[in-house]
Amino acid sequence: MIPERLLIHSCTYAAPASYDRDGSPTYDEAVTLAKVRVEPIKASARTAEGEAAADRLTLFYAPFFSTPQVIPEPLAKVTWNGENYTVREVHAFYTTDGNAVHHYEAALV
Repeated sequence: MIPERLLIHSCTYAAPASYDRDGSPTYDEAVTLAKVRVEPIKASARTAEGEAAADRLTLFYAPFFSTPQVIPEPLAKVTWNGENYTVREVHAFYTTDGNAVHHYEAALV
């Protein structure tokens, strides 16, 4: 379990609600997620121009401690430290018995 003392951040989260006629997502009203953790991830990607920085953030959401209760989903909008990000992908990590989600890790770009 992620210790509650490590969940020191908060951010705003807006889930995608539907799509407009142009295919762009529309969003629900933003809520403030409390007791989460946002960590920078250093990464690089090889492009036609060579190595490029592909730094991103990971949002850690622990259902046992984080509030309100949401399941992070791709394309959601997250605002942290005054910057806007989009959830690219979400991974659920389960407890050792496999019966409950231990935490979610959402890749932010």
